Amino acid sequence: MYGIYIDRSSSLPVTRQLCNQLRERIESGQLAAGTKLLPTRVLAKDWGIARNVVIEVYEQLTAEGYLDCRVGSGTYVADGIIPSAAATVHPVPAKMNPSIISPEPLDRTLIDFATGIPDLNRFPGKIWAKYLKEAAESSPHEYNYGDVKGSLSLRLALRDYLFRSKGISCSADQLIIVSGASEGFLLLAKALSAQFDSIYLEDPTIDIARDIFRMMNYSLVPVQVDSNGMQVDAIRTFLPGHLLLLTPSHQFPSGSLMPIQRRHQAIRMAEEADAYVIEDDYDSEFRLKGIPVPPLQILSPSRVIYVGTFSKTLSPSLRIGFLIAPPKLLDAITLAKDRLNLHTPAVIQTALAAFIRDGQLERHIHTMKKLYKKRRNLLTERLVQAFGDQISITGDEAGMHLQVLFHTQKHADLPWNDTSAYGFRVERSEDYRIGDGSSESGIVLGYGNLTSDQITEGVSRMHRFVSAFGESM
Repeated sequence: MYGIYIDRSSSLPVTRQLCNQLRERIESGQLAAGTKLLPTRVLAKDWGIARNVVIEVYEQLTAEGYLDCRVGSGTYVADGIIPSAAATVHPVPAKMNPSIISPEPLDRTLIDFATGIPDLNRFPGKIWAKYLKEAAESSPHEYNYGDVKGSLSLRLALRDYLFRSKGISCSADQLIIVSGASEGFLLLAKALSAQFDSIYLEDPTIDIARDIFRMMNYSLVPVQVDSNGMQVDAIRTFLPGHLLLLTPSHQFPSGSLMPIQRRHQAIRMAEEADAYVIEDDYDSEFRLKGIPVPPLQILSPSRVIYVGTFSKTLSPSLRIGFLIAPPKLLDAITLAKDRLNLHTPAVIQTALAAFIRDGQLERHIHTMKKLYKKRRNLLTERLVQAFGDQISITGDEAGMHLQVLFHTQKHADLPWNDTSAYGFRVERSEDYRIGDGSSESGIVLGYGNLTSDQITEGVSRMHRFVSAFGESM
């Protein structure tokens, strides 16, 4: 059906196979806008799979903006998708962004809803120690500076992992290892400064990326965010000398997912302006509903600079991130890294390469994804129990944080930055704004490094905090 076939011998999950192939047919124009898709029962029977698998595929592509589900009518191909003849599906081969690490509170009983921090107690320390020991004993060459672009073994392992997990097709030569995503932003700001001096940023956005480009004397141009990410059409004219920084898979702090129509629009604008889009993909592995959203980089490898990190999937203390650079920018970025003498420890790179090759990273992500989903569910349940219809919860379909929006200004105006006396800490969404424009008022809650008991008690303390001001919800 639709020329789609399931490869039973493939290691790629059936859900991902179907999502990839349907995406290809929509992006190539084979399934035109407005086309009504067959019912899930019909497709499940034709493909010989369970109906809930087809339902999951439809839900995933609806979330990404490819499909439009109309109650009582059916599922249709969404409008506004620009056909691309180059669209293909490849078989599977044989406070940083948003890592806002707050200082350790003096009061050990303080419940800190800090964002960007994974469960540090679940880091596979014993397994990692084995790989680190083997790397340390492997070769004296590991104690030299090594290739400024990073260990070849890690870049090869990353290349294969990124294709398996995200569908990114790149060469090991395009990968540049950095000491955390923050160093990646700093490196890009330096390497591209001869051609660019301004950058369009989501507003609100993570403060570290904002501060790095400001420190490097870039002019910041804030663009409002809504429930679909950056309002790209607000950029009336993409001016020369401007870059564009996006978190399309899980915007921070709103948690919104950018649909395919806006993704195409952002790419088209960058192409017309001979500019580049920097994609900050900090935690898309932890999509808690459906499968990870395909990166923006897949749509235009020549225009998108992809920034990835292991701070969320493993631990921020490893200080390892990576860039996927368009071939045209490789020399400039590599030269800047060399001149700045930015090297990532070779022993850690060697250990991580083997860790990835042996499937340890994917096993850890699978385990943590289930854990974070349970914590997300618990947090949303406790928030609804405590505050009812006085709040809305957004951005809870992925990652390790969500946003709570208040329906009344009196609750938003409470001193949320000064709650330590009540035994908890949160961050205001407003604190991440660049411009002076109006925005929805709320707080951002990270739950990655909190236990179930801490989540329950933390929400209870929030409620006591609100009640203490005579504003019981």
